[in-house]
Amino acid sequence: MLETERPSPGLSVYVQNLLQELDDLPQEGRTSAVLAVTARFLEYAAYEVAQSDEARQVARLIVLAADMERTALQLKGKPLS
Repeated sequence: MLETERPSPGLSVYVQNLLQELDDLPQEGRTSAVLAVTARFLEYAAYEVAQSDEARQVARLIVLAADMERTALQLKGKPLS
């Protein structure tokens, strides 16, 4: 497991609440919702990494986010554009 800074207690509570809300979704939409949320977080991380000029890492995060968004749409049964 990677070493990371511990999130603030408030953020930990928020994440737990988010996970609970995702758990409360109907099973058939849960996976796509989780992937969509994860993609948003990856996009946010890419933006933050871009502030430090880590272009290679930014590109990797954007590709990962796009792949998750595509997978989320496929799981929902929506056509890809």
